[in-house]
Amino acid sequence: MNLASMNISQRLESAILITLFTIFSAALAMADPPGRAVDIRYISGQVSVQPGGVNDWVEAVVNRPLTTADRVWTDKDSRAELHLGSSALRMNSETSMTLTNVDDQTVQVELDQGTLNLWVRHLYDGEIYEVDTPNLAFTVTKAGDYRFDVDPDGDTTMVAVRHGEGEATGQGNAVTVHAGEMGTFNNGTSLQHQAADLAAPDGFDDWCNVRDEREDRSLSARYVSPDVVGADDLDQYGTWRVEPGYGAVWIPAGVEVGWAPYHYGHWVWVEPWGWTWVDDAPWGYAPSHYGRWVFYGGAWGWSPGPVVVGIRPVYAPALVAWVGGAHWGLGIGVGFGGGIGVGWFPLGYGEPYRPTYAVSRTYFQNVNVSNTHITNITTVTNNYYVNNSTTVNTANIHYANQTVPGAMTAVPASAMTNSQSVAKAAVQIPPSEAAKAPMAATPGVIPAKTSVLGANAGAHAAAPPAQVTSRPVVTKSAPPPKPIPFEAKQEALAKNGGRPLDPQTEQQIRRQMPAQTAQTPKTGTTPAPNAAGAKNASGGNPTNGRVVPRPPSAGGSSPRPAGNASSPIGNNQGAGTNTTRSVPRPPSAAGTSANSSASRTTSSPSTNSESPSQSISRSSGTTTGTTAREPVPRPSTPPKAPAKKEEPKPKEKDKGK
Repeated sequence: MNLASMNISQRLESAILITLFTIFSAALAMADPPGRAVDIRYISGQVSVQPGGVNDWVEAVVNRPLTTADRVWTDKDSRAELHLGSSALRMNSETSMTLTNVDDQTVQVELDQGTLNLWVRHLYDGEIYEVDTPNLAFTVTKAGDYRFDVDPDGDTTMVAVRHGEGEATGQGNAVTVHAGEMGTFNNGTSLQHQAADLAAPDGFDDWCNVRDEREDRSLSARYVSPDVVGADDLDQYGTWRVEPGYGAVWIPAGVEVGWAPYHYGHWVWVEPWGWTWVDDAPWGYAPSHYGRWVFYGGAWGWSPGPVVVGIRPVYAPALVAWVGGAHWGLGIGVGFGGGIGVGWFPLGYGEPYRPTYAVSRTYFQNVNVSNTHITNITTVTNNYYVNNSTTVNTANIHYANQTVPGAMTAVPASAMTNSQSVAKAAVQIPPSEAAKAPMAATPGVIPAKTSVLGANAGAHAAAPPAQVTSRPVVTKSAPPPKPIPFEAKQEALAKNGGRPLDPQTEQQIRRQMPAQTAQTPKTGTTPAPNAAGAKNASGGNPTNGRVVPRPPSAGGSSPRPAGNASSPIGNNQGAGTNTTRSVPRPPSAAGTSANSSASRTTSSPSTNSESPSQSISRSSGTTTGTTAREPVPRPSTPPKAPAKKEEPKPKEKDKGK
């Protein structure tokens, strides 16, 4: 069999396996962690994060994965870009945003103030992108390019749709915003608004366009799934080549002699996955969380998983095998400063990844077959998977990278707990000892608060002003419960041997917590109504009690001036429901299929509304039904930035120049 035929056969086999496994019961998958995380991809100026479960702000670093309940703040004259593979979130100066919910079906964010660009390249069947502001909840209905501006006082929200289409919901009738339109919403959550043509692009728009065009030109897209987060970072830092037995392999350039994967970076504790690797290299996100590493011809290369259209590869916190134990290192000339040590090495091509967190059988299969070629996943699953966890029987397993010189990295447990630089804390393991090092199911290291905050724990970090922390936002999708404070479960984590707690244990802790410390949502946030007759914010009494807390924010970034001929769009026809169409959810991230793309031409608006709806009309300035107007055609590619515009030089590392 030639190489091309072999690659086609492997991809077809992986596609068949994934299809079979995604038909398993959805009930099992409900307890699984999400199949994706958000990458901090670009930082310019002072950018801070507040991980879910803690109250401290910490200076952000590139490559740190973010997830549900994490907050991000860009200080004055700062910008940040967050990435999810097929979508990007870009924040301008003095912007406060919370990742309210990031799972396999939903990306829900809270924008308290400032400017946010949401770029959705692909929108999968049933996938939801929702931006919640003090005035409205905006749901994306077509892939495209969206901008949101919330003024510092939270009185006004501006929504600009350059490409795509979406729906604003609040206490009035839903409003559809089409491509080429801009709506300015004020008067609380009433959805009272004015329409205008799009304003001329400003510096932030130009920067966003430059970032988009960079991804459109990605060479790595030929070899890697578009849902592998950070894959286009590989283009300028290495080369692709096809190797017999492995297929396409990416070789990093410019690494020092003796370089090995998972050696230059640090560990952080990110729930629900637990110990998570944060790589130092600007290209380090994708190779750390997807695919496998191979040592071939005296050099390391990264092998991505199979590329299957419509199948999203499953994110993993670190694709390594663990070694160590209570007495590891004693008597062999390896010292860990009087404490215990922990070691690891990168998994090789075709080798199974064993999660250290509780997962379903379906998750175990999907996280493996979507990231590497495994000949018989059913046999592998039977050998490794028992009762929502993975076994440790490694007697018959040969790890290809365990004996590669320099592949095994080991540090004192304290270095892991304190998120210290691994390269600086690493202890050299003799090759003879690396070959016989005892395998471990988990690193066995108990996390601390510093593990959650990461490398910059304890250092000064910019934070949003506290005076706006009580500002409510409108929500359409029900947000998940807030995370349990880290301090409340430290004791349980210590008893669990450094593994993340399973959902049942977390629920038990939540029930035992006093009401004032359970981090339940604060009252005062306005949900979009779900029944006729719901009152607006000034009248009180929304139809359900759903509320979401919001982070502090500050004045600074205000909505752009309206374009030409701005005019009000009539009065709402009384309170209506908060939806104009039903949005089905996909069964899982591994089994979704794309239903729209940002590069396609906009189709006519949907007419399957279940309730009265408004549509922004720039020509008449009146409220209309969604079928009374044809949308503005969308160009096939995003507009190019002016030739003289350049990206601002970042203060911190930029993973994609």
